[in-house]
Amino acid sequence: MNMLVGVALAGEAIPQEAIAADPAVDPIFAAIEAHKAARATWIGWVDRHMALEAELPKDKRKSSVNVWDNEIVSSDDPRWIEAERELSRASDAEEEAACDLVNVRPTTMAGLLALLNHALVYDTDGQGWPQDLFSDDGKRTRSWQTFLLENITVALTMGLDEPSFS
Repeated sequence: MNMLVGVALAGEAIPQEAIAADPAVDPIFAAIEAHKAARATWIGWVDRHMALEAELPKDKRKSSVNVWDNEIVSSDDPRWIEAERELSRASDAEEEAACDLVNVRPTTMAGLLALLNHALVYDTDGQGWPQDLFSDDGKRTRSWQTFLLENITVALTMGLDEPSFS
């Protein structure tokens, strides 16, 4: 069976009026802003890295810095070495900020809706969030979305710090 699915337009899935609140009231707002900043930094370094990749000859960009490898070739262009290091650092910071989003419990309905909206808006290609994150037992891996659902469930189960809408 084919189903028609609505698409978020103009960068938001939930109307902003529904998530307007005093950010000081709910810690999830700070976590969302930190993630936005970390992601913007990472995207900036992705763009810079891609530009250097197009500009520099292959023999000036042999260095590789990532989770598996940290090989610096001294004859590389210094801009390439910097871009490799910063891209790796920014990627780690963005993933850490994404993990904070599922570790900080929303305390208001506005915060909960803001978290859901952020999760929808930032996953433009189905690959926007970390995969294979370790659960607390250190044995199982699960997707970021699974941890998000757990965080939302805990927030709703523990109750929000505001009166209900009913």
